[in-house]
Amino acid sequence: MEIRTFDQLLEEAKKRGRRKLAVAFPEEVSLHAALLAHEAGIAAPILVGIPDRIRELLSQAGVDTDAFEIEEAGSPSEACAVAVALARDDKVDIILKGGAQTAQMLHAVLDKENGIRASKVLSECSLYEDTRVRHSLLAVVDGGILIAPTLEEKVEAIRNTVNVYHKLGYENPKVAVLAAVETVTDKMPCTEDAAIIARMWERGQIKGCVVDGPLALDNAISERAAAIKGLSGPVVGNADILIVPDIEGGNLLGKSMSYFAGFTSAHVTIGARKPVLVPSRADDGRTKLMSVALGIVAYY
Repeated sequence: MEIRTFDQLLEEAKKRGRRKLAVAFPEEVSLHAALLAHEAGIAAPILVGIPDRIRELLSQAGVDTDAFEIEEAGSPSEACAVAVALARDDKVDIILKGGAQTAQMLHAVLDKENGIRASKVLSECSLYEDTRVRHSLLAVVDGGILIAPTLEEKVEAIRNTVNVYHKLGYENPKVAVLAAVETVTDKMPCTEDAAIIARMWERGQIKGCVVDGPLALDNAISERAAAIKGLSGPVVGNADILIVPDIEGGNLLGKSMSYFAGFTSAHVTIGARKPVLVPSRADDGRTKLMSVALGIVAYY
């Protein structure tokens, strides 16, 4: 069965049992998310940071200061390294970034000697719950990690995200490679990438999904808009996964969906040995809870 809502995602995560969750340098929101994940029965938090500060946060949250395991780390960057080491040694199952910066977390994950990189490309899968029109989960890739992705990086990001969708129950997810227009022009290199990727799919170089592009956003998600423009195909108007040209496009699109449309979101970084969660520090507790659930379902 395809998972089409975050409530279904959370229920599916519960079936996997509690997973050990390392929170790198917890602050109020990430600690709240860890407590929510614990209460939901999907995570056993391990808090990595300055012990006295962590106990202070637990006390402020009305939680026994000895309720959870604490691993000492004196700074955000050290907390990221400790969390990654725990994951590398299979002592934790998931890493959640707390008050650290994304760059600090990725530096630890990608460290050649001590990191947990598992594939050629790390990419972020951001899911948005569309309860207004589509009643489904829509992925935006990549608004958080790949700054100016090459053709190869876009293809690997598609493969990473398709694997997540298979875990969500989608047998053949529909992938739209986005641009501002539907025609190929050398004035917009992303349209050339999109056309090449679509051709690669036709030739069987990308499997487990359906790919089309270049497609403008409206034609990827609106059958009406596509019909007006005379476009047709299995992806047109019904995309599950949106591949954006660069990080600016993904970041703006994703935050517009959250702040203007009010969609709930979840984020997981794919390509490491364990799920790594690097949501924005401004994301609320529910977003981070759903990110934990997404990481569990995507990997376990």
